[in-house]
Order: sequence, then structure tokens, then C-alpha cells
Amino acid sequence: MEIFFLGTGTAVPVRQHSPAGLLVVAAGQPILLDIGPGTVGRLSLAGFSTADLDHLLLTHFHPDHSLDLATLLQVFNFSPGAERTRPFSITACTGIEVFYRRLLDLYPDLSPLSYKLIIKHVFQDEFSIGKLKVRSAPTGHTPESIAYRLEDGEHTLVYSGDAAPQGKLAQLADKADLLVCECSFPAGWETEDHLNADTAGIIAQHAGVKSLVLTHTYPPAQAVDLVAQVRRHFDGMVQVAVDGLHLSL
Repeated sequence: MEIFFLGTGTAVPVRQHSPAGLLVVAAGQPILLDIGPGTVGRLSLAGFSTADLDHLLLTHFHPDHSLDLATLLQVFNFSPGAERTRPFSITACTGIEVFYRRLLDLYPDLSPLSYKLIIKHVFQDEFSIGKLKVRSAPTGHTPESIAYRLEDGEHTLVYSGDAAPQGKLAQLADKADLLVCECSFPAGWETEDHLNADTAGIIAQHAGVKSLVLTHTYPPAQAVDLVAQVRRHFDGMVQVAVDGLHLSL
């Protein structure tokens, strides 16, 4: 399993921390998780293109996680001489059908011209993408927001999207090899719809994950020793992600 961090920040412009985008190559296929602004352009930095993608998993619809979906669909229709013909699948939290219809209201030309678009909503579900087993669970960031657990038979990756302490991220991440977890703020920061260094560390320790990678950091979190703060609660491996990070499981 290969993990490419295309975007590790938020909507706030910060060098090396672009809006959310994670590319995972598992069971022989690349899968994109979230597609914040600029994700499509950053695919090439990881050695991929839009033509390599058949599956997108969305955690929720905030712009820093979803805005480049419009760009992706435009590329599928209007790449001269390379228009898409293979089916493309979007799996997302509840509300994806409405979100997609509203996107077409704004940009009618995004409707597929030469390929089939498959849209599926999940919440607390299990499903498969080829040989890859996928589970979703609510994170509490928004009423519909979800995290994903990917299992290829050898390794397990959990991606939090945006999360809150009252969600079910710890249960979903149970004994995972790697938890890619949002850590929006430093320790002690008051927040009800995100995680800080305290809550991210507590969730990782409770889940018993082997390794923790912190992402979706706002500038206040980038201004402190976030790893040291998390290690007050978590005794496994931990690092802060930056754009371009590549990990292998």
C-alpha cells in the first residue's frame, strides 16, 4: 500500500500545506480520498494523472475537501483527444446526490459526455473496491461527515477526513497500521468540530494504531512542536505530514 499526501492543510494558504487530498494505491489501484482545491494539479507531482483514477472517496463537502471535483469532471470531458470513456465512481457521505446536482446547476458542462458516473452514499457501511475492503464511520465534524478504513489483506489505513472527539474514529481505527488523522489545532485549543493534539493523541492511543500521521493542520498547529504534544497521549510512531510526503505500508 502506497500513500501520497497531495494536500495536508486547510483552506488557509500555507506553504507545504495545501487543501486536503490523499492518494492511496492499494490492491493494485489508485484511490483518491478528498479533492480540495489544487488536488488535480498536484497529482502529477506524485507521478499520476486524472486518467489513472477510477475512484474518489469524499469525507464531507466543505470546500477544502471537495472543491476540485469540478475541475476533475471538467478534465474528464474536455481533455483534447483524451476524453474519459471508463466509468468513474464517487463514494461519499450522505448528501452526495444533492451536492452533485447543485454542482451541475452551477456548471452544466460537467455532466459526463462519454463515460458513466457512478455515485454512492455511505455512512456507517462496509463495501469493496475490487479486492480492497472499505469501511466508513461518522466522525462528528458535521452530521454526515465520515472517515474511511482501507484493508488490502496485508495492511490497514484509516483516513479521518475532518473529525471531532465525539465521533467513532477510534473504533474505526482499531489496530490499524496507519491512522492519517486531522490535527487542526495545538494542545489545549478549544474546538468542538475538529481535533487538537490532545484529542488526536488520545484517539490514536485508544485505537491502538501502530503509526499516526497528522494532517489538516492550521497555522497555530504548525507553530508548535505538534509531535511532542501528541506524544503526551500516544506512544506509537507519529509525524506531521507535509505536501509531497510518500509512505509505504
